[in-house]
Amino acid sequence: MLNFYRLQQDYLKFTGNDRLDLINRLSTNQVIPLDKFSCVKTVLTSDKGRIIDLLTLYNLGETIFASCSFNNAKTVLGHLDKYTIMDDFTPADLSGSHNTILFFGDKAIEYIAKITGSNTTGFEENRFIVTGAHDAIISLNDSAFGGLKFIYSVNDKDYWESKIFQDEIVNEFGLNEITDTQFDVKRVELGIPAFGKEMSELTNPLECGLNKYVSFTKGCYIGQEVIARLDAYDKISKHMVGLKIESGTLPDKSEQFKITTDGKECGFVTSTAHSDKYGYIALGFIKTIFLDNNRSYKIKFNEGVLDCSIAELPFTT
Repeated sequence: MLNFYRLQQDYLKFTGNDRLDLINRLSTNQVIPLDKFSCVKTVLTSDKGRIIDLLTLYNLGETIFASCSFNNAKTVLGHLDKYTIMDDFTPADLSGSHNTILFFGDKAIEYIAKITGSNTTGFEENRFIVTGAHDAIISLNDSAFGGLKFIYSVNDKDYWESKIFQDEIVNEFGLNEITDTQFDVKRVELGIPAFGKEMSELTNPLECGLNKYVSFTKGCYIGQEVIARLDAYDKISKHMVGLKIESGTLPDKSEQFKITTDGKECGFVTSTAHSDKYGYIALGFIKTIFLDNNRSYKIKFNEGVLDCSIAELPFTT
């Protein structure tokens, strides 16, 4: 079975001689050098080290094509504009111009090779392929979902979807579409932070477990002093955790769910899900001083209180 999911994202284009240098000075990861047909993820942070967004940069040569969180392009562009002074840098909002489909399963690479005719042998994590006709970007999805990310222009939608969903291919690979709810349940099971939930102006990259997108050896960037100090002195104030509900029903999160221990408020819930494997589970943040696997915790909401325990991410039991 080969699963696919239509991932909603916003898209951006960066041109100008300083396009990579500026992003490098405003985000957490080392994005210079970035060879043509290489890609990298990096977190835009505020001067307080809080998350503006997680960007994926694709170097097409003369331009950088980028993806960011859905409905967040204007915020990203506003942040970039705030710190663009004398730089040769021109950003453009391409939201609505492309579609992204995630393919995940054992045969994802074989499947993409078949529909595109591209050579996918030796796919590397930080490289991408541009198809020869009706340009589409193909890259490995580096999150815990795995699989491949397939980005194509909406102008080529009919062409690519006729290729992707042709009966012969669907029957051969057993193509199965994942719904938004199914995708979010899997995201919570895997402990992947989402923008607007775990990733927000209330959290920084280290609290969300995004360390692999943070360089601790590069030069200064906006928010670097705060993040470096948190890491050097082990001063991270809260951590993203998995929460497993011991008994009872956890409602859909439409309000602020608080986490308490020994009668004291110690954190908050950001995502909830009902998993076929693990029952009612959640992602949230607990203050470091209260974080202890041997403690008992409760989730408080308008309808009541539920006992819960910390679960290692990704959920396994």
